[in-house]
Amino acid sequence: MNKVKITKPTKERLEAARKWHLNEKKRSKYGVAGNMLYITKEAFKNSRGLFFVMLASTVMITLNSLCVAFTDKLVIEFALNGEERLRSGLIAAAVIGLGQLALFLVKVCDMYSYTIGKYEFGSRFSERLMRKKMYLPYEKTEDPKINDMLQKSCAAVGVIPSAFDNIRDTAVSALKIASFGGILSMLNPLLILVIAAPAVARYYINKHKMQWVWNMADNWQTYDRQLSYVTSIGTDSDFSSAKDIRIFGMQLWLEKIFKKIFEKRLGWYEQQDEWSYRHNILGQLVAFAGNLAADLYVIWLVIGGHIGAGEFVLYFNSIFMLSEAVKSWCDKFSAYQWFSNNISYTREYLDLKDQSSAPKGKKIPEGECEIEFKNVSYTYSGAKGPTIKNVSFKLNKGERLALVGLNGAGKTTLIKLMCGLYEPTEGEIFLNGINISEYNPLEYLKLFGTVFQDIGALPVTVAENVSGRRAEETDFERVYDCMKKAGIYEKIMSLPQKENTRLCKTVYDNATELSGGQAQKLALAKALYKDAPILLLDEPTAALDPIAEQEMYLSYSRFAENKSSVFISHRLASTRFCDRILLIAEGQIAEEGTHGELMKLNGNYAKLFNIQSSYYEDGGAKEAEKNDL
Repeated sequence: MNKVKITKPTKERLEAARKWHLNEKKRSKYGVAGNMLYITKEAFKNSRGLFFVMLASTVMITLNSLCVAFTDKLVIEFALNGEERLRSGLIAAAVIGLGQLALFLVKVCDMYSYTIGKYEFGSRFSERLMRKKMYLPYEKTEDPKINDMLQKSCAAVGVIPSAFDNIRDTAVSALKIASFGGILSMLNPLLILVIAAPAVARYYINKHKMQWVWNMADNWQTYDRQLSYVTSIGTDSDFSSAKDIRIFGMQLWLEKIFKKIFEKRLGWYEQQDEWSYRHNILGQLVAFAGNLAADLYVIWLVIGGHIGAGEFVLYFNSIFMLSEAVKSWCDKFSAYQWFSNNISYTREYLDLKDQSSAPKGKKIPEGECEIEFKNVSYTYSGAKGPTIKNVSFKLNKGERLALVGLNGAGKTTLIKLMCGLYEPTEGEIFLNGINISEYNPLEYLKLFGTVFQDIGALPVTVAENVSGRRAEETDFERVYDCMKKAGIYEKIMSLPQKENTRLCKTVYDNATELSGGQAQKLALAKALYKDAPILLLDEPTAALDPIAEQEMYLSYSRFAENKSSVFISHRLASTRFCDRILLIAEGQIAEEGTHGELMKLNGNYAKLFNIQSSYYEDGGAKEAEKNDL
C-alpha cells in the first residue's frame, strides 16, 4: 500500500473547526437520537414491511447466536455422557434445529429487506426530494449552496436505509451483551470488564478516525460535484452534448479535465485510507489483548479442573461472542453520527421553505392583465453588481411588448422577474395595481404561457407534452388546434403513433427526438394550450428556418389576441408588429417606443436595425464589414 502524507489541520484550522462544530451543533435542529427516531417513525408510517422485518430479524439473529454458543457444549456433553445419551442427543438436536430455523428466517428477512424494503424506503425519500425541488422557488434552484444541499441529500438517500441495519445491529449487540455477559458473569464478573474495556477504547479510536473524515469533508465536496458534472457530459444520456463533443474533438479535453479532478479527489481518498488503516490496526491490537487475557483465564480454569469440557466450550464461545458483540455495539454506536449527519442533510433540505405551503393570497384576476415594474433591480447570488438596474415600465392590458438588446443585456432576467421566478432585489412589481408578493406564487404562475430559450421535452407523449396533463385529462381537439397554430401539426401527424408518440429516446426505445425547431414549435403549442392571459416568448424563432419564422410572425397577432404579451428577439425585424419596443442595454431601458418612433430617433435601435437589415440587401456583407460587424 502506498504511503501518503496526511493533511493535518493547523492549530488555527482546528480551532476554527471546533468553533464551526459548536455553531453547527447549536444551529442543528436534529440530534442523533432524534434522527434515529425520525427514520424509525418514517419506516413505520411508510414502509411497515421493512419495520417489522427488521424487528423479527433482530430477535432471530440473537436466538441463532445463543443456539450456536450452546450447540458445541451440548454436542460434547452428548459425546461424553453415557448414562443420559438419548436425552442429551435430543436436546442438542433441538437446539441445532432451532438455530437453523432462526438462521433461515434471518435470510428470508434479509432478502425482503435488500430487494424490496430498503428500495421502497429509499424511494420514498427520493420522491420527497424531487417534490421539494419542484416546489422550491426557482431562484433557489440556481443557488450553488442549495444545490450542494441537494447533492448531499441525494447521496444520503442511498445511506439512510442502511441506518436500519445499524439500528438492528445495535439492538442485536445489546441483546448479545446481556445474554453472553450473563453467562460469563456466572463464571467471573470481572471477565466482562476485561472484554468490555478494550472495546470501549476501540470506540474512541474509531471516533478519532471519523472526526478527521468529517473535518476534511468540505475539501472534496467540490471535486465530487465537478466529477459528477463532467461524467454527466461525457456519458451524455440526453444527447445534448454528443454533437459538440465529436465535431469539436472535445474527447481528450474532457478526459484530461476528468483525470485532473479525479487525481485531486483520489488524493483525499488515499489520505482517508491511510488514516483509517492506522486506526484499524490499533483497534485490532487493543481488542486482541482483551480477548487473549479472557481466553487464558478460561484455559487456566480447565487445567485446574474447575470447569468441565462442555462448560469450557460454552465459556470460550461466550468470550468470543461477547467480544464481537461489544465491538459491534461500539462500532455501530460510533457510526450513528455518520448516519445522523446524512439524515440531517436530507431533513434540512426537506425543511427548506417551498411554495407548496405558501399562503392562499389574493385571488388571481380573470381576463386581461396589466403588469408594472417600479424601480426594479435584481442581483444574482454571488454577482458583483445588479443585472437589472432600477427598471420601471408597464405592460398594458392587451399590449404586445417587445424586448430587444444585445446578449447579456438582461432581457430574460426581466421575463423571469415578471413571471415570479425571481424576486426583485430592490423595487416592486404589480399585477393590476397589487404587489405580486400578495398573490400565491403557484397561482400567480398560472397567468403565464411561456416559451423560454432552453426547451426540454418530457418523456411522455406529444399530446401530454402539449397539455401538461395525463392523457385522460387532455383535450385532444385543443391539442390539435394548438399544434396547427404552432406549425407542428403536420410533422406530428406524420409519425407512426401521431400525437401518442413518446419523446426522449433516453427513456423509451421507440421514442422520437425532435429537431431544435420542432421542439420550439412544440413548446409554443404548449404555451398556447395553457391559454394564459399573459404570453411570454423568449426567442421563440431562434431555431426556426426563415419560412417558419415568417409564418410565426404572421400568426403572432392571433396568438396574442385578448392577451398581454412580451416578445424577446435579437432579430429586430421581427418586432415591427409589436405595439411597443423596449431596447435593453446593461440592465436598463435605453430606448422606448414603436418601431417607427425608434427609427426616427436614430439611436442605438435604429443603428442595430440598419446593420441587421444590411445582411438581406445586395452588398450587405460589404456594408456590414464597413460597420465593423
